[in-house]
Amino acid sequence: MAFSTYRKLVSVLKKNCPVAYPVSVRRLHLAECEGDCTKLKDKFYIRIDKGLPEVGAIDTLIHEWAHARAWNHLYDNLTWEEFEAVAHDATWGVAYSEVYRIYEQVFLPEINATNMCKKVRPK
Repeated sequence: MAFSTYRKLVSVLKKNCPVAYPVSVRRLHLAECEGDCTKLKDKFYIRIDKGLPEVGAIDTLIHEWAHARAWNHLYDNLTWEEFEAVAHDATWGVAYSEVYRIYEQVFLPEINATNMCKKVRPK
């Protein structure tokens, strides 16, 4: 099944790294960027470029999830250009480290445990 690791990460983040509002994550063909995060009303929308390989999609998901974690209500009415100018500040950096810690300490051990049987061969 394509992108199964990516989909598992989405589930782990929703469970272990919550944000202020529900999050919808979709892979779409994006011409302008690898991914983005927007908030409409009371929901976050994360879009990931469908052309990215799974590893790139995972990296972009972590980046965009950090935007949802660090979202400031002042961002709600900014244009894309204005958002890009202010959205990678220290608050986003802390959120990114929180998301990445979940990736390393919760998600990777879970994935490695699932794949453990494939690595061990009987003697």
